[in-house]
Amino acid sequence: MKNVFVCHAKEDKSITKKLVSKLESAGIKCFVPDRDKASGNEEELISKTQIFVLILSENSQKSNEVSEQIKKAVEHNAHIIPFKVSKIENTMTMQYFLHSLEWVDAHGDGFDEAYEVLTEIMEEISAGKIVKKTPKNYHPGNKQDFSIQKSHLYILISILSLIIIYLLFIKEDKSSSLISDNQLTQTGKQTEVPEFVKSEIKEDEKILIGAWKMTDYEDSRAMSPEERKITEQNVEQMKKQVLLTFNSNRSFTRAGFTPNLEKGFWEYDNKKHKIYLTPEKVNKKEEINILSLTEKEMIFVVTELVPDKNGKRETVTTKITFNKK
Repeated sequence: MKNVFVCHAKEDKSITKKLVSKLESAGIKCFVPDRDKASGNEEELISKTQIFVLILSENSQKSNEVSEQIKKAVEHNAHIIPFKVSKIENTMTMQYFLHSLEWVDAHGDGFDEAYEVLTEIMEEISAGKIVKKTPKNYHPGNKQDFSIQKSHLYILISILSLIIIYLLFIKEDKSSSLISDNQLTQTGKQTEVPEFVKSEIKEDEKILIGAWKMTDYEDSRAMSPEERKITEQNVEQMKKQVLLTFNSNRSFTRAGFTPNLEKGFWEYDNKKHKIYLTPEKVNKKEEINILSLTEKEMIFVVTELVPDKNGKRETVTTKITFNKK
C-alpha cells in the first residue's frame, strides 16, 4: 500500500495519534503534517501520497488549515477518505461530501470497526478496485464560509455556471413525451444500447418511473441582493421548464435548457444511492448522487467550482428538489 496522508485539526491530535499508531503498526506509512515537517512541507507530503485520510469532526469543519490541505489533496488527485470521529454540522456541502466518497463512521460504529472498514477501503484503492471519487471541491463550515466579493460580470458567470450544473442532468423540448418501445429500437440503431437496458426493472427501481418536475433550488453562495434577485428569477424560469422522466423500458428524457429533447438510458443503485444515466450517442455514464428519494420527492446535491473576476475558484454546493408529477 502506498503512503497515507492523515489530515486533522489540532484539537483532534489524540484520536489522530491513535489511528496513525494503529496504521503504522500494520506497516502502513503515514504522513502527519505537524509530526513529519522534516520530510517536507504539506504539499510535498500530499503529493507523495495516493490516499488522504481526513479526521472529520466539528473541529476540522472549522479549520482553515484543514481546508487548505483538502484543496491540495484535490489538486494532487489524492483519494480522500473521511474518517468521522464526532458529530458534524449537516451543511449541504457535507451532505454531498459524505454521499460522494467512501467514508468511515468511527463516531457511530466505534473506532475498531471503523478502522477495519478504513483499511479495507485503502486496500481496494491500492489494488485499483475503487475508482477515485475525490470531490471537485470541499470547504468545511457553513454557508457564510463561501463569501467572495463579486462584480456584475461575476453575476453573469455565476448564472452560466448554474446552467452548466443543470445541463449535466436536465434539458428539454416542450413537446417532450415518453419514449416508446419503438423509439427505443430506433435509438439502438444509432447508438450502442448498454447491456443493462436488457435487464428487468427491479422492485426498488420502480420508485423512479415517471416524470419529475423541478420544484426547489438552494445553493451556498453568498450573494448580494441584486445577485439574489437575478438568481431567483432564473430559478423560477427553470421551475417552469425543467423535467426529468424515467420510463419503464429504461429510457429517460430530460428537458429544460435546449430546443432538443435529450434521450438516453437509466439505472438505479439503491444501496449506493446513485442514478446512472447514459445519454444517446455518448455511451458514457453520468453519476448522480441522490440525497433523498421517496414516491413523491427526489433530492440530489451537486458541487461546482465557480470562478470569480480574479480567476480564483469558489466552491458552490447546490441542492435540487424534484416532485413527481
